[in-house]
Amino acid sequence: MITPARKITNTGTKKNIGKFFSVKMQSLIWYESLTERDYMYLLEIDPDVLAYSSQPLKISYKEDGKHRRYTPDFFVERSQKKQIVEVKPKTQIHSEKNVRLFQCISYICQCKGWDFLVITDEMIRKEPILSNIKLLYRYALIPLNPQVTITCHQYFKNQLNVTLKTAENDLSSQGIFRGTLLKLVFVGFLTFDLMTPIGSNSLISLSETSYYI
Repeated sequence: MITPARKITNTGTKKNIGKFFSVKMQSLIWYESLTERDYMYLLEIDPDVLAYSSQPLKISYKEDGKHRRYTPDFFVERSQKKQIVEVKPKTQIHSEKNVRLFQCISYICQCKGWDFLVITDEMIRKEPILSNIKLLYRYALIPLNPQVTITCHQYFKNQLNVTLKTAENDLSSQGIFRGTLLKLVFVGFLTFDLMTPIGSNSLISLSETSYYI
């Protein structure tokens, strides 16, 4: 488990504290709210995210003549940049206290070559995208072997507008069932339209970036 930069405690608060198992990081990662947990689902499925951690470090800054320390919610390493991420309810981001804080931290991050992002619950909880990602995540630990991806590549490259149910029926004789197909969507080998709820009649196809895993 990745150890946060500060101790996470529920004492005297009503926080929804817990641990999320990250397939990408192969570790348990702490969260302090259900919104933070939901944000990690988005990080898990995003192919541009190479690594991430929660409560990753402490940033010292000065405000009103006083030395203060800030611990961001996440540090995200992407293929071309690094990000400090604060997850906040939309109703809180425009408070005077947070506006001052975000300005200070944004400047410090800029000096370090990092991006500073404030991500709101509204941005994270877009439906049905989030529910679809959570569904796919249930199958994230299903093992894959090269023959499965070869078989699926050969099947889907010759199929247009095939539904999940049809693909499952056609491939089940080769030991490839719905869970495996959803795992292949999770890793980006196959693709759905995540803007509509995933179901038996969802159209499934090869991703434009498909390769043999």
